[in-house]
Amino acid sequence: MLAFDSTGHGRDSVVVLIHGWPLNRSIWSGVAARIAAAGSRVLAPDLPGFGDSPSIEIARATVEAYADEVARFIGPFRVRRVAVAGHSFGGYVALALAERLPDQVAGLGLIASRTTADSETARQGRHDTIEKVRQSGTKVLLPGLAEKLVGPRAGPTWRHQAELLIERARPDGVIAALAAMANRPDRTAVFDSFGGPRLVIHGTEDGLIPVSEAARATRTPADVRVILEGSAHMPMWDASEATAEAIIAWTRALRA
Repeated sequence: MLAFDSTGHGRDSVVVLIHGWPLNRSIWSGVAARIAAAGSRVLAPDLPGFGDSPSIEIARATVEAYADEVARFIGPFRVRRVAVAGHSFGGYVALALAERLPDQVAGLGLIASRTTADSETARQGRHDTIEKVRQSGTKVLLPGLAEKLVGPRAGPTWRHQAELLIERARPDGVIAALAAMANRPDRTAVFDSFGGPRLVIHGTEDGLIPVSEAARATRTPADVRVILEGSAHMPMWDASEATAEAIIAWTRALRA
């Protein structure tokens, strides 16, 4: 069973927020209460190998396997339909989940994420990082990754918080997720053909996934696409109010 936080008591609107790499469910603490106050129940799990959740075997570490674990997590809550939004790596998991459970995923959201697969260069970079983490632990990701997560304009508080999360990440979880990301397929067609409300939140100063790679979501009035000026890869931190309001607008479309 995945470790998780549950906020709110909404029965008709359940939102699952999936964290990115190499983070954990705590990244949503600044927005969960606000979303719940608007009438939704917010479920924020730790993906396998992160936070307090058990690890996933490296041999079965695919984005699809993470999606299956999230599906098993959702099952006991006995909700007919859920809205699922993922941050960065969590967005890749959300796309796979929507592809696997089209009748249960009613809303699909990407936060600082993208629909495309890795380029060969990016894929090789992930494999190189796997070897570095295997040899020296997650400290080899610092300070560069923390700076890219929060952006050049972030103050020391956010940078320190990012560093703490990276330092506390378990090497096996970090490695497994890197392998999964490197081998994920392009799921642009999944997002483009998704029938329910879609959400896209992206910062203009994202140093890990450029805003030019943010998915397009303007097909219907139910879609919500918010580009946050000056925000980096962690909009739930540096633009928490705007991020929460975008998620709330998306959930209202689901209930309409």
